[in-house]
Amino acid sequence: MDRTRKANRKDDEATLQYRTQNQALHEAELIEERLTQLQAKIVQLEQTPEGIAELQRRVKLFGVCQRLADETSAQFCDRLRVWLERELPHKSPLHPPRQKT
Repeated sequence: MDRTRKANRKDDEATLQYRTQNQALHEAELIEERLTQLQAKIVQLEQTPEGIAELQRRVKLFGVCQRLADETSAQFCDRLRVWLERELPHKSPLHPPRQKT
């Protein structure tokens, strides 16, 4: 086994994982922008009766989605996105319809 090849591969992986400060700043700005868009979507939903009903169903099924004290913007953005995009279960009737033969 060629040990230098393995060492070079590890060095290459470390180099690829390194992000410059400018890239990290740009990524943080994108996350903040996405978080603002998600929060604007919630405000927009609060403007219609259907949206209010949907938000109430989400709170009832999944709980309130508030930012935690130690949570980063990226973590909260991901959690809020999942909370908003989760499929709501369809309401099923209490009793199935009777079949007439």
